[in-house]
Parts: sequence; C-alpha cells; structure tokens
Amino acid sequence: MTDMFPTFFFRLMSNVRATCPGRLFRRTSLATALLAFSLVALPVLAQASALRAFDANYHLSVDGWPDANIHHSLKREGDHWRSSMESSLAIAKGRESSQFSDNGDQLRALGYRSDYRFLRMGKDYSLNRSQLTNRPDRQTALVELSRLAQEQDCQDGCELNYVDHKGRNEDGVWRRVADIPLQVDGKRVQAPTVELRDKDKDDRYMRISFHPQIPGLLLRLDFFKDGDRVSRLRLTRLNQ
Repeated sequence: MTDMFPTFFFRLMSNVRATCPGRLFRRTSLATALLAFSLVALPVLAQASALRAFDANYHLSVDGWPDANIHHSLKREGDHWRSSMESSLAIAKGRESSQFSDNGDQLRALGYRSDYRFLRMGKDYSLNRSQLTNRPDRQTALVELSRLAQEQDCQDGCELNYVDHKGRNEDGVWRRVADIPLQVDGKRVQAPTVELRDKDKDDRYMRISFHPQIPGLLLRLDFFKDGDRVSRLRLTRLNQ
C-alpha cells in the first residue's frame, strides 16, 4: 500500500530509479500510500458528498528530496469524472489520471493512465475497465476515501483495497482520527482526518486531512516513519 500519490511524486522518482539503476534514488513509502485507497464499488452512505470540480496545487516536502509542486484537478467529462495529477522537476516529470463514474453513492473506475519521464526516458502504464472491475485505481480510490472520511466514523480500522499503476493488488488499513481545524481561502474548516497504514509495515503511516465538502481535495498530508515526520504536503492554491 505504500506506493500511492504523493505516491504520485514518489512513483515518479521510483521510475527514475528504475530508468537509472546506477543512481542511488531511495524509494519512499509515501509514494505508495496516498493513491491507494478504498474499493471501486464500495458503498458509501446515502448522503455521500456530491462531487465538485476543482483545480488545486500542493507543495510537497520530503527529507532528502528536492521540494516539488503537484497540480491536482477533478473535472466532469460528459457522464464521467476525471481526476488528474502532475508534477515536474528540472530533469523529471510525471502525470497520471483516471476516469470514473458516480451514481450518487458509488464510484466505479473506468480507466487509468500514467507516464513518468527522466531525461526523456521513462515508462507508460494503463489499466482498462476490465482490470478495474474488483478494485479501483489509486486516483479513484483517493476520491472514495475522502467521501468515506467525511461520512463514516471508522476508528477500529477499515480495510483499503486497490490496484497500483501496474494493476497489482495493494492492501492497507485506515481509521478516522480527530478532525483538524485548517484555513482554506481565508475560511476556517474542520478537516476530516484519517491515518493510513500498510498492513505489512507497522513502522510508518500517513495522516491525511481532506476538505469537508469537496471530495478528493487534500488539505494536508504528513508521512511518519519510526515516529518521525519525514514528508509533508500542503494545499497552496484552490480554484472551484
């Protein structure tokens, strides 16, 4: 499960490592964890928050890495929605997007694409609807988890199941923790917050705060390893 969005940025760096194996790029579990949430057709409450289009920027700081800005958008395209993320450094860039439908209380993944480049070398990945029948891609799962965080009080640990960029099964556990008061566009909001853990790695976890009315929008994310915060992500710009 530790291979998700600020998996996104870390997936970019992981592919840099795969492209240039002689370089000592170390893989960070934040890369696997944030795009990895939830079930593709997992029912949510009848009052599931309605999806709303947004366009946002995040600033990501990671110990031992250069800081990065990440662009994240959610928009409607006909009868489905598209969630996209992209980021770039001086010599590397990456992007990924997914399409999913929403019938009011369920999301269903329809397709996923990603590409990562380092010095013009890199890899492309895609997943079609049949590959996402039982589990969502990580972009769809991110939106679903944010709705669950808004409406469910899972304190004892709820399972998360998704597929990574190659279609491989990933599993984790999330639980609701205390809401965090945050400022968004000059307004104070109580941000639904969850802790997300890898079942196989007890020494690390992510604490993620979502917007209370905009599914999929991250307000802050902190990644902890061996008790220390080693990465953090913050919302820096929001357009609706």
